[in-house]
Amino acid sequence: MFKDIRMETWSFKDYPIQDVIDGIKKVGAKLGSTVEQYSVPAREAIFGDLEKPLPEILTEKLAQKGIAQLYSHQADAINKVRNGENVVITTGTASGKSMVYTIPVLESFIENDDSTVLYLSPLKALTRDQLQSLATFDYEKSLTESSFGYKTIKLGDKKIGAGVLERGSDSVKELTYQSARYWLTNVHFLHFLLRGPAHYHKNKQHCKRFFKNLKYVIIDELHAYNGVLGSKVAMLMRRLRNVCNALGNTNLQFIACSASIGNPKELAEEITGLKGKNGFSLIQQDGSPSYEREILLWNPGLLEQKSDNRTRRAPITEALEILKSIAGTYKMLPKTIFFYGNRRATTTASFDLNNAIRSRLAELTDGVDIPSELFSPFHAQLNAYKKQEIMDKLKKGELVGIVSTSALEMGIDIGDLNLCFMIGYAGSKASFLQQAGRVGRKGPGLVIQIFQEDPLEQYYAANPKEFMEREAEHVTIDVSNPNIVAEHLQYATHELNGTISSPHNFFKVSAARKADGFLEKMKEVSKGTWKLVDPEIKYNFLLSSSKLYNVIHNQGLTNETLYEGVDERSLLRDYHLGAVFLYNQKTYKVTRILHSKNEICALPVKADYTTRSQIFDSFHVLDVVKENTIHDLVKLGRGQVEITRHLFGYKKVQLFGGGTSELIQESNMYPVRYTTEGLWVQFPGGVSEGALHVVEHAIASAIPTIVKCSHSDFSLMSSTNLKEFDNKPTIVCYETGGGGAGIMEAIEERLLHIFKRV
Repeated sequence: MFKDIRMETWSFKDYPIQDVIDGIKKVGAKLGSTVEQYSVPAREAIFGDLEKPLPEILTEKLAQKGIAQLYSHQADAINKVRNGENVVITTGTASGKSMVYTIPVLESFIENDDSTVLYLSPLKALTRDQLQSLATFDYEKSLTESSFGYKTIKLGDKKIGAGVLERGSDSVKELTYQSARYWLTNVHFLHFLLRGPAHYHKNKQHCKRFFKNLKYVIIDELHAYNGVLGSKVAMLMRRLRNVCNALGNTNLQFIACSASIGNPKELAEEITGLKGKNGFSLIQQDGSPSYEREILLWNPGLLEQKSDNRTRRAPITEALEILKSIAGTYKMLPKTIFFYGNRRATTTASFDLNNAIRSRLAELTDGVDIPSELFSPFHAQLNAYKKQEIMDKLKKGELVGIVSTSALEMGIDIGDLNLCFMIGYAGSKASFLQQAGRVGRKGPGLVIQIFQEDPLEQYYAANPKEFMEREAEHVTIDVSNPNIVAEHLQYATHELNGTISSPHNFFKVSAARKADGFLEKMKEVSKGTWKLVDPEIKYNFLLSSSKLYNVIHNQGLTNETLYEGVDERSLLRDYHLGAVFLYNQKTYKVTRILHSKNEICALPVKADYTTRSQIFDSFHVLDVVKENTIHDLVKLGRGQVEITRHLFGYKKVQLFGGGTSELIQESNMYPVRYTTEGLWVQFPGGVSEGALHVVEHAIASAIPTIVKCSHSDFSLMSSTNLKEFDNKPTIVCYETGGGGAGIMEAIEERLLHIFKRV
């Protein structure tokens, strides 16, 4: 007999949301926490009309989905797409943005046997989710050919192949190249895909067919492409247009979807290189209905015994108290999602939640069998099969909730959720709205933003009105960065067999000319025509990437992949020899690291702890490009630097409370070294360690407001004990992407403006 492992949950249709909030506020008062409440009212639907009817088969499929009318923003956008316009849409989560491109895409497949479509997503899980959503339009599902990553969809008498292109899964890729008219991929794969015959091999003709007939390019989650990545994606889109143009395809259309950022139209036009009459129409008036959503801004109470590291209660502890209180009142929980900052935190938090909430529910239900897993962690290092399994369990009711990194803030369908915890500030207004939008899709929703001790978060906790009412941030990219333009202009030339004419139609050639060494690699053979000096060029990753590993559990003749895509720095931090970590609520220990096979071998162990590595970074200047003194107070330098990350030991962290162990020395791990561009700011007159760290954090906050980059493009470290700088107080800033993007030079040029902003 099969055991029913579904968990009973409730929604705010069962209990008035304000009654629940009143109970939660009592918990806050008991803990000494500060709680501010904000209300987002419900909204009625506004419908719109298409200028011409859809093909009958699409009308039938929409009716089967319960869609009799389109929302106003959907109809407006589809009308513009049908009229040949490029469109960017920024309506809220769960507003049906995907219909804006799905309907024109399917219509083009029905009306034109040759047309093809390219879908670009920043997340693998979102790509798979879109493939599943597309399959719901299949006219006769019994005829659908399917493999993991490829589907054949029947629309009337037409069969349309759709496939995912990404690393691995060679059989799916081959099937997609040969048979699919809808390619779903990411910018990193497209970057190498555009290499042309050198990459296509036996699929050369299939790829030429695809790009020659490419009608629509879908850019999902446009706002994800900011800073250096956004600047390089902008070059990639110009290369894509360049290849299509060379094949005679001059009618390419772009459809972009974005979160609520401050400059969606401008970003779409900069990313694609299309402005003026070929620019984008912005659709931002949301016609979809929504339920009321209540938002609690929660600042944890102060600790009685404060320390240098912590003065307030831990946010996850506050969340546990809230959930235990809800369980005690209602004997069960609403469907819940937690957003947490990093992979390790999601795994540990889900373990703590499962133990605390399971014990509380067991006390309340007289021995009713409570599943061991109520909450599951979700993050990018899980393999695709595990991610799908978690999504399925959540939708079936086999999980109460999920603890996720930002991987689930984007448009992946995770069903109907009622309660959202945000542990720490998401980093932007767009991310906050995306995460908050995960609840309240089929009924009222509650969002609890719990602030951490970070100075910026405490500022927002003290100014909740400013937090809620601030303008959405602008996303900035730099399409005139000399190094980036020069690199991608070379790629574009290679993709046209080594010669490019009129590149100024796509690229800022004047910017490329400023890059060191560009004129040694590219030669203008006649006015407006450029040629590669060496036709064989190496393609770098869009973002510099170290060696990647898989964490595996060897089971006889087979290997189970626990985690994938682990870089060398994560290996040193989380999966060093002897490291103990959580997977599926069980503890595993790293026993071997096979560098030649890119594998980290782990075995299950019975342990009541995990390990937390102790790491320090050292800094070495390899080459000084420039040094100068500013007003005798600050000494500035820029050049090539080497960052070395060392593991000197680890501590055991008890899973069931009780603190951490003494440091366990570890000396059998090789350090991780990487070379990048760096900038260092010295204070010869002397600054205290504490003041230096304050200045470091202030500079980190100010840089993206002055320089066209994102927080993820650079890192900072500060110390009064760096031998490299004679132990004088120094702040070091360096590119995290391995250098070459020109960020340090831009920071140097604008340093006075940055200091004024600090």
